[in-house]
Amino acid sequence: MTTPDPRVAAETDLAVREPAPDPAPREHPARDRREELLERLARLSPERRAALLAEARQRDGGRRWPLSFGQERLWFLSRFDPDDTTYHTPWCVRLRGRVDVQALAAAFTGVAERHHVLRTRFRLAGDRPVQIVAPVAPVPVERADVTGDPAPAVVEFVNRPFDLEGGPPLRVALLRLGEEHFLLCIVLHHIVVDGWSLDVLMREVTECYAAHREGRPPALAELPAQYPQLAEEDRRRAERDEDASHLDHWTRTLAGVPALDLPADHPRPARWSGRGGQESLLVPDEVITRLEDVARGARCTLFMALLAAYQATLSLASGQRDLCVGVPVSGRDRTETEPLIGYFAGTLVLRADLSGDPTFLELMKRTRLTLFRGLQHAGTPFERILASLRLPRDLSRPPLFQAMFNLHNLPKDDLLRTTMGDLSAEVYPVPATGRTKAEVSVDAWRGPEGLGGVLDYSSDLFSAGTARRLARTFTDVVERAGTDPGLRLSDLRGVRPW
Repeated sequence: MTTPDPRVAAETDLAVREPAPDPAPREHPARDRREELLERLARLSPERRAALLAEARQRDGGRRWPLSFGQERLWFLSRFDPDDTTYHTPWCVRLRGRVDVQALAAAFTGVAERHHVLRTRFRLAGDRPVQIVAPVAPVPVERADVTGDPAPAVVEFVNRPFDLEGGPPLRVALLRLGEEHFLLCIVLHHIVVDGWSLDVLMREVTECYAAHREGRPPALAELPAQYPQLAEEDRRRAERDEDASHLDHWTRTLAGVPALDLPADHPRPARWSGRGGQESLLVPDEVITRLEDVARGARCTLFMALLAAYQATLSLASGQRDLCVGVPVSGRDRTETEPLIGYFAGTLVLRADLSGDPTFLELMKRTRLTLFRGLQHAGTPFERILASLRLPRDLSRPPLFQAMFNLHNLPKDDLLRTTMGDLSAEVYPVPATGRTKAEVSVDAWRGPEGLGGVLDYSSDLFSAGTARRLARTFTDVVERAGTDPGLRLSDLRGVRPW
């Protein structure tokens, strides 16, 4: 099964695109003004348009922009532990052919010139962090010869900390594996990128590389906005009174939620470290097809069915009937965000209700309702929810939820492309880097061979054997739920002893 590395596409960020009830129509004066401006720009001569864009870049350079809510949290985590590489976002591609290193460097430089966020520095101004767009500078491509398995070199490159204050949040390496055989390694800090952005990045790098080789300008449309500008707009929008009802929903829904208490093999450290391990998941196609049929009959999606199975797994392991699971969402609810590189992704915190020994079918319907309600309020930044709940400070675990689930549903045509200019290309799955964002996290994808995925886990808490047993419990629940959705939670208790 050819798939993107799930650690990257996840939290990578991870888009949930379930239909929600249509909201009441609203006027969007800001969007109308932007569309009018784009039309006026399109009528200008190419020379005048280029001059205006150059002037805008000059004006934006050096300006202090506020961080988005999501960026601010990642910035604080980076300040708390500068050596923590949990929020590094890697992507690797095998290239075969004669790589033009000059064209490759020019391609990344061109993309960084287009997307201001790729040359942003994060600094403290008074008591608040700000982002400052640095002038355009060449993006270097590190080079090395590697013999044998490239995985150790890739892991070392991925786990090298970023200096968010003094350096760019992007680095690139080209590892020579053999004659006309290379490995392109890209690492970005999550503060400037999400899973959707990787598809944009690879599309534009490929076009810029081909254009440089062919001696022509890249065929890329002008960007409708820049990420720092949208981050500033989003902060203003989130702080307006009209968002109070959304925040109130989350405050009421998540008040008093208990921490997930899975049986651990090791004492809980006083401080969360992010150290982790990984176990593979695989559900055969015929098994996952049965679950899809069950979900369809209940007017649910495969995502809802799998999330319900994951909630049941966590309940079986912990004995809890009340728990939370974090679900990544794309956060791109405006058309102007689609062509941009940036950190738009968010997290829905979904509280599972497993009370009353429900059947799997009932649990799936509860999950559907919880998801729909959450999506109606998905624009509320997770960071504002945390602040509103006033949770007790606990450095030993991630706040609010300790488990995550994601079924990948992102644009990936350019991530999975098989060419880059005159080179053949093939995705190289990034090796496990020993980091995790949650105590347990499932990242899954649907392919022709069935459901593939990984379970990441905190190695401070769990042994590999315990993680493997949790992964097998999940796949067993998926299989039994697809065969008999009328089974109750108590019937599933014997799936695998705990």
